[in-house]
Amino acid sequence: MRRLPMSLPLNGLRRAAETVVRRALMSGGREIADIEVFPGQFARLHLRDNRCEKRVFAGSRTWDDAERAEIRQRMAAHSGDRPFVFVDAGANAGLYTLSVLADARNLGKPVKVIAVEPDPENRRRLEFNLTASTADDVTVAPVALGAEVGEVHLSVSGRNRGEVHVEEGGDGVTVPLRPLGQVLTENGIDRVDVMKIDIEGYETPVLNAFFADSPRNLWPGMILIETRHDAAIEDSAAGLCLKHGYSVAKQMRQNAVLVLQDGEV
Repeated sequence: MRRLPMSLPLNGLRRAAETVVRRALMSGGREIADIEVFPGQFARLHLRDNRCEKRVFAGSRTWDDAERAEIRQRMAAHSGDRPFVFVDAGANAGLYTLSVLADARNLGKPVKVIAVEPDPENRRRLEFNLTASTADDVTVAPVALGAEVGEVHLSVSGRNRGEVHVEEGGDGVTVPLRPLGQVLTENGIDRVDVMKIDIEGYETPVLNAFFADSPRNLWPGMILIETRHDAAIEDSAAGLCLKHGYSVAKQMRQNAVLVLQDGEV
């Protein structure tokens, strides 16, 4: 049943069919499903408390298809023997990471992924999915990203684990806080091809410190960043990137693709 909508054109009809199939398969109280989420990549999806896991259950081709196509195109253009480096900042259950791994296998490209996920439960799901997919090219960083070294509290939403976020002065689970540049260098990264960053409103302090403290060769050639909550892109974390030499390559409904204007870093 999950595969039925995949034969339809990639438009509103397919999305509607995915919704019908998803509701039918979840109507019996199903909470967990083990599936091949992308070709050669497997995941245990939790359907009741994480929106992205629920969406991809019956819509793995439609889920963030425009965003993932941009990453795929960048990977296809990647040349040389150096691995394609992808940073998944706010990895959640690892769906973007698994998508990149599937594309790398399909394109025959070497890849290295840094998946940053501070929440213990989301990270447990991420690591389970990586093990199920025998993903050897992924390093998991169990930290929250911030402007400096320290500790921070996480606030967890019971309805959607994708909304886990840093809460300064809160009383949630305490996790290590590390600057993005430090996480990259400690994991042997000296260049980044693409970074997806979705850390629920904490992007600005992270990127502000990163651009101030990290050498330009470490800046990602392409950044995928959420913009749906921003009234004006100029006043957002994406706007901060624009001030540091990035331009908008594509604007989606929820996210923007930014590229460094001087090309390869």
